[in-house]
Amino acid sequence: MTTPPPTPRRIDLDTYPRADILRAFADRSLPQLSVTCEVDVTSIRQTCQTLGVSFFLGMSYAVSRAVQAVPAFRQRVIDGVLYEYDRTDPGYTVARDGGLFSFCDGLHLDDFAAHCRENQARMDAVKLTPDLSVGAKHHMFFITTVPWLSFTAFTHPYDPLYAYIPVFTLGKFSARSDTWVMPVAVQAHHGVVDGIHLAQFYEALAAVRLP
Repeated sequence: MTTPPPTPRRIDLDTYPRADILRAFADRSLPQLSVTCEVDVTSIRQTCQTLGVSFFLGMSYAVSRAVQAVPAFRQRVIDGVLYEYDRTDPGYTVARDGGLFSFCDGLHLDDFAAHCRENQARMDAVKLTPDLSVGAKHHMFFITTVPWLSFTAFTHPYDPLYAYIPVFTLGKFSARSDTWVMPVAVQAHHGVVDGIHLAQFYEALAAVRLP
C-alpha cells in the first residue's frame, strides 16, 4: 500500500514549554519511565470475534489510534533536535515457530479493515523472512505481546538508539465478572512523556471503538 511517510516537524525549544524538563532527562543513563495499567478490552475482543479478526490486530490498532491522539508519544529527539511526527507507525514483535520472533515494520491506517489487511500481510511476510535488523525508526513506536502472563509491571532493554521511541506491551487477557481485562504496559522517555501523557494515552485507548 502506498501511503505518505510520516512527516516530522521541528519544535523550537525556545518556545517549547517542557524544554527544561527535556534537558533534565536527556543525558540520564536510564531516562525511561514505565507503567502498567489494567484495561477493559471487552468491546475490542467481541468485535474481533464478530469480524473474524485477530485479537492482537484489534488491540494493536487501538493502541495505534491512542498513540496518534497524544502528541507527546509522537515526539522524538534526533541528533539533538526535537521533532513531532504528524503520524507514527507501529513496529511489531511477531512470533515464529520454535519460540522465536521477528521484528516487523507496520503501518498505521485510520481505516480499521485496511489497517488489519496491511499489517497482517506484513506480519505474515516476516514469518517467512525474519527481520531482526536495526536502523532509523524514529517515525515508529513498538508493540509487543506476552500473552502467557497477566503481569503487573514490564521493563524492556534500553537502547539509546531508540531512546525516544515508546514501547507498548500487551499481556494475557482474562475474565473479570462480565468483562475481559488485559495489562497494557507503556515504556517511554521521561524527557517528552510525563504522567499526564500516560493518563491521556490510557484514556484515549479506553475510548477506541472498533467498527
